[in-house]
Parts: sequence; C-alpha cells; structure tokens
Amino acid sequence: MPRRYQMTVRKDAFQETRQRIVEAAVALHGGRGIVATNWEEIAEQAGVSTATVYRHFPSLEELVPACARTAFEAGARLPTPEEAAAAFATLPSSRQRLVHLIRESCRCYEFGSDWLAAARREARAVSALDRAVRNQQAALRVLIQAATRGVPTDRSTLHVLESLIDFPFWRALRDTGMARDKVPLVIADLVQSRLTKRR
Repeated sequence: MPRRYQMTVRKDAFQETRQRIVEAAVALHGGRGIVATNWEEIAEQAGVSTATVYRHFPSLEELVPACARTAFEAGARLPTPEEAAAAFATLPSSRQRLVHLIRESCRCYEFGSDWLAAARREARAVSALDRAVRNQQAALRVLIQAATRGVPTDRSTLHVLESLIDFPFWRALRDTGMARDKVPLVIADLVQSRLTKRR
C-alpha cells in the first residue's frame, strides 16, 4: 500500500473521529450545559475512549471553537468586509440582501439552537465561550453592514438591526411558539420598518 494512501486513510479516520467527538459535545452541551458536561460523557456519546477525547481536545479552549463551527458557521471566523460583500454580490437591493441574511441566520440558529443557548448562558463563566459568542456577534455586525450598503444608517439603527437579527431575539420568537417559517418574515418586517423610519 503506497505511503501517501496510508497517510490519507489515517487523516480521514482522524477527522472522522474528531467530528464525532464534536457532534457528541454539541448534543450534550445543548442538553446539559457546557460546564456540566465532562469528557467521559462526551467519549461515551461519541463511542470513543476518554483518552481519545483528551487527545483531540485537551480543554474547553480547543473544544468550544470546534463546537461553534459545527453549531453555527459564523462562530468560527470573522469574515472580512470583502467576504461579506461577496456573500451578497448577486443581490442588488438592500431588502434582498437583508432578507437573505435573516433567512440564513435563522437557518443556522435553528440548527444550532441548543448549543447557542448554552453558550450564551455560560459565556461569562468560560472565556472560550465568551470569545465564540463575541465572534458570532462581530460576524453578524460585518454582514449587516454589507447587507445595508448604500442605505442611510446610523449607529443606533445598526444596533437595532443587530438586536433584531441576533440569536436571542430569534430564540424569544421561537419560545412564544411562533412557527419556524414565520420567524424570518417577522424579523424582516421589523428590520424594514426600522430602515423606513430612517428615510
């Protein structure tokens, strides 16, 4: 067997194990809380040894960013203004850009809602969580600025838009029992109403 093939197989197995650990952690964190979940429980859920979990993730400092990438893409890395603009390149109007941003944000919140809720609750207790939450908020801010390109806005309006599109407001609407497909429409209407007042 060629050496390169062996290395590829080992790398694939390593990544597969790592992803299983992350998915197990995300599920447990969402149900029990992040601080309350230990490595033995993650190992059992992932079907690996505790030593394997520690080998991949020696502490929350390494585990939390990996969970953020799985639970919510924007938790992984702050996009540059150029990358944010490229995300809306095919959408000519600010309304189209904002609706797209809101729909994509809501889709991500739905997918990672339990982990994101745990991260928000425990951010003050764990520095890695605090960084992940701040990074997600900063990424949203950059995307909002790109989506509102050409629209007169002030700092106060941008703060309002961020609050309306951020995870806690989405979660509050879902907690009232509002249907999943209705939430983006309600947020989009509120955002548009705020922007209309600025004109």
